[in-house]
Amino acid sequence: MSICVSCRKGIFMGARLETRHYEPGDEHYILKLFRQSYGRELDERFWAWRFRHSPAGEGVIYLSWDGDVLTAHYAVTPVVMHINGQSWLTGLSGTTMTHPDYRGRGLFPDLAQRTYAYMAESGMGLVWGFPNALSHRGFVRTLKWIDIYEIPMLRLPLQGRFALPTPSENVTEIEEFDIRFDRLWNQVKDNYPIIARRDRQHLQWRYVENPAERYRILAHVGDESLLGYAVFKRYQDELQIVDLLTVQDVNVGLGLVSRVAHIALEESAASVSLWLNVTHPLHHALEKRGFGNGEPVTYFGGLALQPDLPAAELYDFRNWYLTMGDSDVF
Repeated sequence: MSICVSCRKGIFMGARLETRHYEPGDEHYILKLFRQSYGRELDERFWAWRFRHSPAGEGVIYLSWDGDVLTAHYAVTPVVMHINGQSWLTGLSGTTMTHPDYRGRGLFPDLAQRTYAYMAESGMGLVWGFPNALSHRGFVRTLKWIDIYEIPMLRLPLQGRFALPTPSENVTEIEEFDIRFDRLWNQVKDNYPIIARRDRQHLQWRYVENPAERYRILAHVGDESLLGYAVFKRYQDELQIVDLLTVQDVNVGLGLVSRVAHIALEESAASVSLWLNVTHPLHHALEKRGFGNGEPVTYFGGLALQPDLPAAELYDFRNWYLTMGDSDVF
């Protein structure tokens, strides 16, 4: 991985800027920069939840300063990824922002390259994420990210008839994650070449402790064990299944999706959606029952930071298990 050596000097268009790691107390400036960059407020609790309180560790955050003016911010959230049976600490890229008066000076790629160099030196294996239409070109052309896929929304309209089965009585709504979810994770994690950790601690942080969203949880319980779960939320007139994980039984997945669809009907939602790799057996079963690809389509890419990671496998979407909950947007 090449690092922009000239960027390390912190000199941009004749102005000398200071670049450093985040330090406690910078939050005030970060929230102000977000407001200046996007024209809306960022809840400090949400920023702290994502970058300070993740069970995988604190975020890697680089900041650019012009005196007491915060000019740019780049950060990744640590995520433990299960890759070919081994656990790797990786970084989910997010919350990229540059002060309007300092755009066009190369601050974004400079901070990103510093972040990746630090991650590589720390042994982190991969940076990955979901660039939007404005940032995608910069990630690929300047930062050398590899485009892995463009993820469509798999959606079922509910206006007409649909062929999902009657929800099973074994599917119940619960309030939080317990020890059964650790057992499920350990049972299924090796079924997927590449998957982000989904143990109880991660799920509790991601969906219960999140201060910005209200998620609902469905559990599919067998005679003695948890067979799968779905996490969903309402967005406008749609119920979005943001996470779904089951044992290798298509009927368990169908039962969970069916329950969400029936809840959507009861609550007058117009559709149900999720992300699901086209190679997954459940994808085929849902297509048969009326689900189809639609908008929005989300860029997904990344960059391997360690030479002993199998780059060819990392850059092949068929090896990934991703849901909307792996993104920092949903």
